[in-house]
Amino acid sequence: MIGGEMPSFTEDRPRAGGALFAYLAGRVPAGAEVLIAGPHTDELIDAVAAHATVTCLVRSEPEANELDARGVTVLCGTLPKLEIAERYDVVVALDGLARLCSVEETQLDWNESLRALKRVLRPGGTLLLAVENELGVHRLVDPTTTTSAEIDSAWLPLGEFDTKPGNPTRLAGRLSAEGLAIDWLGAAWPVPEAPTLIATPNALQDGPADALAAVAAGAVGQAYADKPVLSDPRRLATAAVRGGLGPEFAAAWLVVAHRAPRPSAAIALPPVLAGDGPVVELAPGPDGAWMRRVLQEAPDRDLAVLNGPLPAGRLLEELLLAASLRHDLPILRRLLSGWNASQPTATADNVVVHNDTYAVLDPSVPAQTDVIRRFAQTLLSGGYAHPWPAATDLQTLTSVLHGAAGMPDDVPAVPAEDLPLPDSRREHEEQLRALRRQVADASSRAQWYERELNKRDKELRRSREKIALFSGTVTYRAAKIGLAAARKARNRLRKGLQ
Repeated sequence: MIGGEMPSFTEDRPRAGGALFAYLAGRVPAGAEVLIAGPHTDELIDAVAAHATVTCLVRSEPEANELDARGVTVLCGTLPKLEIAERYDVVVALDGLARLCSVEETQLDWNESLRALKRVLRPGGTLLLAVENELGVHRLVDPTTTTSAEIDSAWLPLGEFDTKPGNPTRLAGRLSAEGLAIDWLGAAWPVPEAPTLIATPNALQDGPADALAAVAAGAVGQAYADKPVLSDPRRLATAAVRGGLGPEFAAAWLVVAHRAPRPSAAIALPPVLAGDGPVVELAPGPDGAWMRRVLQEAPDRDLAVLNGPLPAGRLLEELLLAASLRHDLPILRRLLSGWNASQPTATADNVVVHNDTYAVLDPSVPAQTDVIRRFAQTLLSGGYAHPWPAATDLQTLTSVLHGAAGMPDDVPAVPAEDLPLPDSRREHEEQLRALRRQVADASSRAQWYERELNKRDKELRRSREKIALFSGTVTYRAAKIGLAAARKARNRLRKGLQ
């Protein structure tokens, strides 16, 4: 107990962890003295403790008791009470600096917290630090994000002025001002506490933007499956990466920095890391083409197929949705038929298209059945507009898409699965607006037809009244008798001529 500990407090937000963070933390030099500052998952702590001496700094006393029961050395208290100087070779703060101070003592801002952690680093020591982006994709699409979160650990309103840097350039400047040299900096998606994709700004700027955008879309799609969102995060992440704004819209920034002099065993990391269990690196090869290499295997997946070149091209699902929104039927038919001919067992969010070549983005994903039905469900569940507004149910729309792809339009009797898709309010609102426009147009047409019918009814009624009026006069009856006599005379003449 170093002071400022919180005896009855439990962290109410997820701890920092996940496969990528555990991999990064496990890269610390063997035999190093490591301080893990803030709440982190047990898996991450174990990954470091496997080859280094670990001390944890937490403010929650119940959490400290749990770690102590597991045999971990724990400092329980607030960051200002950490008075040890130049003690540790590595400081791991992948949860950031926001949860290191307690209500029992002085509150440090971001810069002061950084100085406190730097003070405990030995010369040549390494800092692993994560900084949440308050304007990241995870906040922009979250309908529950409020200016003042109603949780015990959120003591400052969102957007409150602080010294925390707001972009990677400012982050690098703050670290340099504190005498910390940056070895590696990456932008992380989709959530700050457990990212599944980390890419350096240089990789996002100079690397294969379309392929990296497809990887980012897959990462945020899995994180927000079946969750209500303001807008589809896959489209937002894809647009940010392809538009050169990936670091600015990332959920967090991860930095590896060191205190002078440069450590002899520096942590070397690739330009891109991806994975939610297995860990895969993406890096340029000798010929300039980007390559994939598996760094950490997964017990339930065959990842050997991932080793090799990264396929180039744009995500097929993105192209199909764009063509659907434009009502571009020729492009839709070409994409659907090419997809069915080349990759009939890969879903649209796992296929990239480059110069009419269709390639599977992640070959380790098992083959799927009736992938076009899955895309139809994406169109309907996501609220996307498409050229067939009359196809409002999954069976009908799948049949139409089968025909457009050159397949038999009869849909097999396969029970439809509920795909784990983000429940986007913006797309549903757009769908409602389109339906309102269609209803308003149909109502206007119905009113016009009703007016025309009323007009015709009035004209018919007047005609009938005139006929009834004329049929009762002497002139009308005489004309009727004369017409009958004329017809009889005509008929007799015709018989006589014959």
